[in-house]
Amino acid sequence: MSTPFPFTAVVGQDDLRLALLLNAVSPAVGGVLVRGEKGTAKSTAVRALSALMPGVDVVAGCRF
Repeated sequence: MSTPFPFTAVVGQDDLRLALLLNAVSPAVGGVLVRGEKGTAKSTAVRALSALMPGVDVVAGCRF
C-alpha cells in the first residue's frame, strides 16, 4: 500500500479536519459522518488521519 497523503497537507477542508481531530481526541463525540461531492478529499483526509493514529489491539476470534 502506498504512503497516505499527509494529514497536514489537506487544505480547504477546515471543518472536516477539525471534526476528525476532535473525534480522535474525544471518543465522546461518537464519530464523524464524512459526506461531500466526488473529489473533495474525503477519503484522503480520513486515510491520512488514520496513519497518525496508534494501532488497535485485535483479539483473535472476537466479533467486537
